[in-house]
Amino acid sequence: MQKGHRLHFKCKDCKEPIHFSVFELETKQHQLQCSQCHKHYALCDNVLIRQIRKFEVLCRTLCDSEEILGQASVGINVGDLHVKVPYKLLLTRLSSSLDLEIENEPVSIVFRIEPCQDVPKP
Repeated sequence: MQKGHRLHFKCKDCKEPIHFSVFELETKQHQLQCSQCHKHYALCDNVLIRQIRKFEVLCRTLCDSEEILGQASVGINVGDLHVKVPYKLLLTRLSSSLDLEIENEPVSIVFRIEPCQDVPKP
């Protein structure tokens, strides 16, 4: 599992990691390039791009709401037991999976982001 918003996958040609951020795809116009062999990769799936943008908005909203969510919790009932899980704990453990298709092969990147630490400031 990768941590933070800086992710990577291996180049299909030279196997070097290609680094990118889920928050910086718009500025790179969805184009990625291997720093070793200079092979180009393009994220062309409009659904994927839309979902990444929504994920960015979600992370920024969580950061903006930290003051309120830091004082709230989610109650879970298991039989007679009642457990409160603080939202603050949930804010530090947002695990996600980014499923890509690179040269007709599926690539899944599992990562954990801590929105209030990993989201770049606008």
